[in-house]
Amino acid sequence: MISKILKALPVLALFCYFCQAQGNQATALKPNELAPTHRDIKYGSHPKELINFWQFDSDQPVGILLQIHGGGWMGGKKDEVLRPHQLKQGYHIASISYPLVNEGALQPAMLNSALRAVQFLRFKAVEWKIDSSRIVATGGSAGGCSSLLIALHDDIANPKSPDPVERFSSRIAGAQVAGAQTTMNPFVIKERIGEKTFGNPMPYKPFGAETAEGMMKDWGKYKELALKCSPVTHLTKDDPPLHLFYNVNREFPTTSGSNGIHSPIFGEIMLEACQKIGVECHLQYWEKDRPQPTVSRQDFLKKLLL
Repeated sequence: MISKILKALPVLALFCYFCQAQGNQATALKPNELAPTHRDIKYGSHPKELINFWQFDSDQPVGILLQIHGGGWMGGKKDEVLRPHQLKQGYHIASISYPLVNEGALQPAMLNSALRAVQFLRFKAVEWKIDSSRIVATGGSAGGCSSLLIALHDDIANPKSPDPVERFSSRIAGAQVAGAQTTMNPFVIKERIGEKTFGNPMPYKPFGAETAEGMMKDWGKYKELALKCSPVTHLTKDDPPLHLFYNVNREFPTTSGSNGIHSPIFGEIMLEACQKIGVECHLQYWEKDRPQPTVSRQDFLKKLLL
């Protein structure tokens, strides 16, 4: 019996080595990928409130770009790797996961997570060498909407809170977004963009409504929360600069939910409101024949982060 085991050892060793090699191959990074300096750090109590942090090599505190993933607040996941050139810009990068509708969450869970992520970054500012005055939020679609909400929302800092994270400010230096929704008011969406926008469930499902029609019919039930999660609702003259980019054609009324939910008319709604009260706002269309901002997306980030 012992002799059989001894004879089998080389085979077993080879099998174990093969398994380990396969596992390493599956988890190994590609040459053009960088793993986070800190991965899956808890920034809140919810299991999905996790943050990845890539640290720019600097002796002094530098700014940070906070990435919030899209997915209609229903799906999606945070970035797990970066390209090397992304960390050569002169600032740190962070990416968060947060509660999702497809996992049982509803608003304002996503809004609260985004605000807390900013507070957490300030809580870690000394340890991670973050310049707290240079925090910018970015994201596409729902991640862009959350980024705008952070930028425009009143400060939620509670200096007397027993939770040290809650004592820090949630205000940021600005937001750079793509395909972002600027209002969750279904009446405005229907009037300004078109009712086919509701082919995408984002304007109603995160608030607990089964349909857009049902939400509008029972508006009194949903109004407060929908407006709370509408960036333009929070806009005041002391808010930071915004840069909005849209990569679908401007059409009214929209012909599909996928076009409507990312319509540049959302950007026009925000631009109109910002111009009215004097907040810096840049709107960039994908279409070449539309007016383009004098400030590019890259220059916008450099101005705020460097």
